[in-house]
Amino acid sequence: MKNRFLSYSFSLLLLSTSLFGDISGTGYGETIKLAKVEALADLSQVIKSEVRTIYKSQSNDVSAQHDFKAQVSSNLPILGVEFKKVSSGELIEMEALLRSKRVEPLYISKFSDLNREMKSILKAIKSSSSKSFILKEYSKLYALIKEFDRYKSVFILLDSDTKETPIITASKVQLEISKLKSNIDSLSLATTLLADGIKEKGIYVYPPHINSSSSIAEFGSVFATRLKGKLNVVNELTRAKYILIGEYNLSKKKMILNMQLLDVSTKKIVESKTLVINAKAYKGMALKPKGIDFNRLLTQGVAESSSLKVRLNSNRGTENLLFHENDEVELFVKLNKMGYLYIVGYTQTKEGKFSYLLELSEGEGNSRFVKFVNADDASKWISLGVFNVEAPYGVESLQVIASNKRIKKLPNVTYDDELGYYVISNKIKKALEHTRGLRPKRSKKVESSEDVISFTTMK
Repeated sequence: MKNRFLSYSFSLLLLSTSLFGDISGTGYGETIKLAKVEALADLSQVIKSEVRTIYKSQSNDVSAQHDFKAQVSSNLPILGVEFKKVSSGELIEMEALLRSKRVEPLYISKFSDLNREMKSILKAIKSSSSKSFILKEYSKLYALIKEFDRYKSVFILLDSDTKETPIITASKVQLEISKLKSNIDSLSLATTLLADGIKEKGIYVYPPHINSSSSIAEFGSVFATRLKGKLNVVNELTRAKYILIGEYNLSKKKMILNMQLLDVSTKKIVESKTLVINAKAYKGMALKPKGIDFNRLLTQGVAESSSLKVRLNSNRGTENLLFHENDEVELFVKLNKMGYLYIVGYTQTKEGKFSYLLELSEGEGNSRFVKFVNADDASKWISLGVFNVEAPYGVESLQVIASNKRIKKLPNVTYDDELGYYVISNKIKKALEHTRGLRPKRSKKVESSEDVISFTTMK
């Protein structure tokens, strides 16, 4: 069976039973320290998924949703976390807890500090005549605005009536930067300017993506490859001390690219740089990922309120990943309680489009597609195996569907000898209708949840 991968974006589509108030994550480890790290990572994923769900449920403004999407990630800053030891054994179980009443003042104080720092920078800009100094200060200002947005993304969960906003908008800052820096006409110059002054070691570089999608286009792949040659990088996320992330906006004749260096342990922005790149530098490159419309449809399914939670992950993280030919990627799944799950794949390449059921065991009939998670393995990452990146290359997505009841009905499949897949349909949108239609109705007895990852493969 062929297994292919590329750019990976994580979006969890479940809605917890309590959107506001105390939020918790669970982790296991051989030591308390390791268990705390896992619990904090789990809490980050819960916050990310709930922020996304809350925002979609409260806003009918499509353009606003579009802008907000870039703010939601697993790297959201969390203040005032409490840790609680749940149990001991072969593995220690820890709970990371965020209490609304306790942390709300911390976030309000943070907003004030950020605005105070922005005010100081604006004052320095106003009193300076040096273009290089002003450009550097505007880059700092943009980083603070992004930092403000990241804190506010978490603050939304506290259900507080806050009118806190940055004292200057990101668009205003981008306009000023555009005026100061508009003569970058090659990727070599762009990557040199970005790498200049970054002396940190152990950086994991994520390819930059367009602000309307977390999937990666050709430009992001090429840019990341050239940038890596000018930084001290690591190729495995688990070894990274820093991560470099970025996004870009497009106009007819230019691109505004912002890259941010984050400390892995604190999630704080160490450095932020914004460049305005002339179209000449990326002429002929694909700037928008393929399959963006379908991926948006896939991730905007109706979220069901449920205490059952399922998540997908990889050994390279959960967001903005780019995989190339011969890469090996290990996939993991986690269910927070005993239950069943199956996975549907959606493939979009130049050769065609189709959907398929992913084999999860060597059983007979439908049992080969369904995985059972017992109580002992609940809330633990379970490996689904190692996958090799092979041609043909394109955009793919995986949709995991979980239930607390035995899954007896699956989409009808036909084995394709040429493709090596159990194909559901050559019309991927039709397959999505089948899987969503199989989801149990809300009730106290039947619980279900869903998670999606999207990825692109390139040679």
